[in-house]
Amino acid sequence: MALKRTGFKKKTKEQIAVLREEKRQKQQSTMSKPKTAKKGKNKPKKTVVKGYIVPKWYSKLKPGSHGSTPTQKKYWKVLSDTYRKADWEKYGTCVSCHKHIEHWQDGDLAHFKRYSVCNSWFKFQRENMALSCKNCNRNDDGVVGHTFGEELKRRHHKGILEWIEATNLTFKGQKMQEWEIVEKVANIRPDLVS
Repeated sequence: MALKRTGFKKKTKEQIAVLREEKRQKQQSTMSKPKTAKKGKNKPKKTVVKGYIVPKWYSKLKPGSHGSTPTQKKYWKVLSDTYRKADWEKYGTCVSCHKHIEHWQDGDLAHFKRYSVCNSWFKFQRENMALSCKNCNRNDDGVVGHTFGEELKRRHHKGILEWIEATNLTFKGQKMQEWEIVEKVANIRPDLVS
C-alpha cells in the first residue's frame, strides 16, 4: 500500500506576514491585560511542604553545594561553615595530608564516606566529616582515604569507621523533612534565628 503525501504546502509571503501580525497582536494583547491569579497558577512561590512554611530567617541563608532541595543546600552551607571553623580552630590542618590550612575558609568539609553513597541524614553526619585541604578533598585515591580514616580513629575512637558504615545503613530509605532541617540549623546555630 502506497503512503499518501500530506497536504503541507509552502506558505506564501503574504500568509507569513499575516501570521506574524496575528502573533504580534496576540503578544501585545496579553501584555496589556492585568495579570490575574488563576487557580493554582501565577501565585508567588513559597517554600511550603505539607503545610510547613520555611521561616524568613532560614530563607535568607545562602545555599551551599550539597543537597537536593534549597533547604538542604542551605543546611549544608551552615554545617560546612560551622564544622570547618571548629576543626580549623581545634586542629588547623588537613585531615588527610596534615598540611597547615591558613584560614578555615581555605579548606573544604570532606566526607569520609562519600556524599554520593551516604543515605539521607547521614550525608550531614558530623562524625563522617572533617576539614580538608581542597586538593585532598578532590583526590579520590586509597592513600587519602586511608589517612582520613586513621585520623578519624585518632580524633573519635578506634571503631569509628565501622560505626560510620553501620550508621549509614540505618538511614536507608529515610526522608529528610524540611521542618527537621530548619530545627537542626536552629540548634546548631541559634545566632541565625531571628
